Amino acid sequence: MNNIVEIAQKITKNNRFNVFIFFLILFTAILIGIETYPEVASKQRFLLAFLDKVIISCFVLEIVLRIVSHGKRPWDFFVDPWNVFDFVVVAVCLIPSGDTHFFAVLRLLRILRILRMITFFPKLRLLIGALLKSIPSMGYIILLIALLFYVYAIVGVFVFGASDPMHFGDLHHTLVTLFKVLTLEGWTDIMNTHIYGPFSNGNVQIISIWPFLYFASFILIGAMIIMNLFIGVIMNSMQESQNELSQELQEIKFQDNKSEELYMHIMAKIDELRNEIQTLNKMRKE
Repeated sequence: MNNIVEIAQKITKNNRFNVFIFFLILFTAILIGIETYPEVASKQRFLLAFLDKVIISCFVLEIVLRIVSHGKRPWDFFVDPWNVFDFVVVAVCLIPSGDTHFFAVLRLLRILRILRMITFFPKLRLLIGALLKSIPSMGYIILLIALLFYVYAIVGVFVFGASDPMHFGDLHHTLVTLFKVLTLEGWTDIMNTHIYGPFSNGNVQIISIWPFLYFASFILIGAMIIMNLFIGVIMNSMQESQNELSQELQEIKFQDNKSEELYMHIMAKIDELRNEIQTLNKMRKE
């Protein structure tokens, strides 16, 4: 049993093995891209299915080796969230195909295999970790945006609903319109409809300046201020994640230094014992 664990540890810690898994993930991405072309996928159906089974088998073997490498504590594999992510992705790939829509949807989740590439890049893991850590803080910002949308939507229905029912006829249409405005795509056309009104004989007249204040204030608060709050929260989370990663690296380095010092101390003791043995041998000969 110990030999199997040692072999699994040597394989999983080998750089060539990790490089092989990385290129296997890249190959998976290429195969999934090929399947989006119906003509090629239909002609090479059996080859693609065979390669898919080979890839899944390799991924299953990798997960098994990584679990076995933990020896008598295989559950330690699931302590790392990224290991759990890899395990779930591989487990989803093992779901058999069927004729039902349920199985068809689950089989589409094979594309998650491409996301395993994240685990091979520490910077990507840092970025994903920062995004996950920023979710609680983002909740308050999302609540603030929801309140902003709701207030401006009600004002928009009361002020512009009669003149522009397509964009401001009711609450849900107004919310969609405000979302378009927040993306800064085509919002000037909507605003000009209420500032100038319908054209008559090519004459353009300003009907009211209040629509400009409505749209400008919404864009200023929504797109400029609140979006910057999102960026600030993410940057703060990234800094915290980077500090945690640096602390972990320092702890690992500290442990390595302690191990090196312990090794040097043991070797010094061995040298002392060796010298004493040699001295005793000389005394015995004399």
